[in-house]
Amino acid sequence: MTLRIGLICSAPVNAPGSMAAYRDVLIAAMERFAPELKLEILSLGLSPSESHSRQRWHTLTMPLAARKATTPDVWHVLDGSRAYIAFALRSAPVVITAHDIIPWLQAKGRFPGAPPTGLAARWLWRGNARAMHRAARVVCDSRSTADDLARYFGVPSDAPVVGLPVRPTLAALARLPSTVERERDLVLHVGNNSFYKWREQVLQVFARLPPQCRLVMIGPPPTASLRAVVAGLALDQRVSFIDEPSDDALATYYRRAQLLLFPSRYEGFGWPVLEAMTFGLPLVASNRGSLPEVVGDACPITDPNDVQRFAAQATELLTNDVIWRAASAQALAQAKRFSMSEFANSMANVYRSVAMEAKR
Repeated sequence: MTLRIGLICSAPVNAPGSMAAYRDVLIAAMERFAPELKLEILSLGLSPSESHSRQRWHTLTMPLAARKATTPDVWHVLDGSRAYIAFALRSAPVVITAHDIIPWLQAKGRFPGAPPTGLAARWLWRGNARAMHRAARVVCDSRSTADDLARYFGVPSDAPVVGLPVRPTLAALARLPSTVERERDLVLHVGNNSFYKWREQVLQVFARLPPQCRLVMIGPPPTASLRAVVAGLALDQRVSFIDEPSDDALATYYRRAQLLLFPSRYEGFGWPVLEAMTFGLPLVASNRGSLPEVVGDACPITDPNDVQRFAAQATELLTNDVIWRAASAQALAQAKRFSMSEFANSMANVYRSVAMEAKR
């Protein structure tokens, strides 16, 4: 069945980030495994250099821009935090991907000590909730997100769960033969400065690892408060920050490191965990949000508040070769469950079923 799918993408133009990565993964998967589905991209993103007032105005006018665009067989709003755009998309049924509802959980006190959520954000998320109720289908990256939608928004609990594959460029690099050797004492973290990534807790765990270990933190430049934690723990000579590396450089770090630390407070999916496992890199991850689904039984998961246990599990992987090799093999096997073909087939089935229902 040939269908035209209109993709509504709010990712900033020419900027890194998970929304742009999701768009690129979806397009690559459909082109390879479901070429009969014709994807038409309507990018509503601005450059990150735009002023805050311009960004806010753009956000409010997104629905009008979408309404004047093409008329596909199925609309797909790629970012659930912009689900309200669906109110303007009346010419065809709408699919919304909900990656997480972290701002709403934040407003409801799910994360003690998190920054407060503003009135505007809460107002927008009420609109997102109403839009999800009206959508033909809400797709979730994880069962954890689906459960949150059912609990807080009343979205049917049988919302399809479609796990994400690794980005094509990174997956291709993982398949190449490697000449990079593991550095036994190199520890890695990949994540941004959002409160739920809890980079401060990464440092607290790392401070309890063997003193010869070094930590590389990949993501945006560290905040002043994060650097203060580094100084307070006397880790200045053992911690380095890498600002948004290329995929080639990121792949090298995944190959060089001996361990990934990931004590996140919450994840809608947790791409860095899957990426690490794709390179056979063992990890210790939080047991919150979707991470137990992504990690499975491959590697240890634990309460991110329990710094001592987190550090003990990490130390065991760093110092016991037998346990490390077993975890590496299990990580590779677990990563294969999140294939590009499975993702493409699942999303294609969503599109086809929604289009068929619309014709009845």
